[in-house]
Amino acid sequence: MSSTEEAKRLEEKLKQFETKDDGKGNMRALVPYDPIEQRKRNLVLDEERFEDTFLKCLICRESYDDDEKVPKMLPCHHTFCLDCLQQMFRVEGEFRQTLTSAFRSMPVAVKISCPTCRDSIIASAMEIKKLPNDHTVLELVAFIKHIGKAKVSYCSKHQMQPLNFFCEPCMQPVCCDCTVIDHKEINGHVVISVDAAMKKYSPAIDKTLCEIDSEKKSLEDKRHALEKAFDNVEQIQRELAVQIRQTFDRIRDSVDERERELFEISEREIDRKRTMLRDCMKMVTSRETELKQQTAKLSQTKDNKDLVNMFDFNKNARECLETKPEIPVSKSSEDFAVSFQFNSRQENSVRQNIANFGDVTFKFD
Repeated sequence: MSSTEEAKRLEEKLKQFETKDDGKGNMRALVPYDPIEQRKRNLVLDEERFEDTFLKCLICRESYDDDEKVPKMLPCHHTFCLDCLQQMFRVEGEFRQTLTSAFRSMPVAVKISCPTCRDSIIASAMEIKKLPNDHTVLELVAFIKHIGKAKVSYCSKHQMQPLNFFCEPCMQPVCCDCTVIDHKEINGHVVISVDAAMKKYSPAIDKTLCEIDSEKKSLEDKRHALEKAFDNVEQIQRELAVQIRQTFDRIRDSVDERERELFEISEREIDRKRTMLRDCMKMVTSRETELKQQTAKLSQTKDNKDLVNMFDFNKNARECLETKPEIPVSKSSEDFAVSFQFNSRQENSVRQNIANFGDVTFKFD
């Protein structure tokens, strides 16, 4: 930024803090411009970049700690973690072993070069472990671990400017540059600090959160009630299925029992009729035999012109005809079939009753 633009920007800031008329005849004295306070407001700390630069080992890019990643300071005042320095010692010692057969084991001391400035030291494994800790880094690590990382929001319009203020009419957070360019108090904007805005609007947020928690509790109760209702519905379905099945099983048992009774009645009546027919058949057969005998005798005497016996045989034949047995058989075979028809007069009524049988009623509480 050029010096002309910087001067213009400073002039805008100074004008904002002059005494102004509020439009109602009252003079309003604003807080004078404080350059030191303003510089504090403009101070921005990029925590991610700060941690990458000062709190992470430049070799393995892992954060320092007080265990394996202890920050050790070399004589050149550059700092690396103990684990990386020990690994450098092992790599250098293995390399020395490959150069000559004089070293059958790891050398006691090797030369290690600083990865940053290339200054070298000759040290043993114990001397590397006894290198001084970088207490500044350890204190920073402990401090960051204690306070945690702060999430800083930056202005989308003015780069690297934190949103430290809040414009009430616009209801949005703004940065320091926004307060003197886009959200001037002379234009009706009322700008307060983020802390003041949080203190002022937190009760409304807390009220909303309380109402949300209340509704969530209500929804939780309803959810439990619905889950219980689901379980009850499943239980009711099983009970209804059992009741319906048992009812129709009883009906089927009654129908099957009635079917067996009708079969037994029909078989009994058919057997009785069959016995009667056999008796009638015997009577018919016996009568046929008797008539054949009479016919043979009469025909024979007639053919032989036996007048002595012809009249006696004729008399016997007439007596046989006069003693005709009573055989209860109708000439029509249809009468026999009709007398054994099954009467299903209540079939339609029963089927209608079954079609409308039973009912399931539901009651919702």
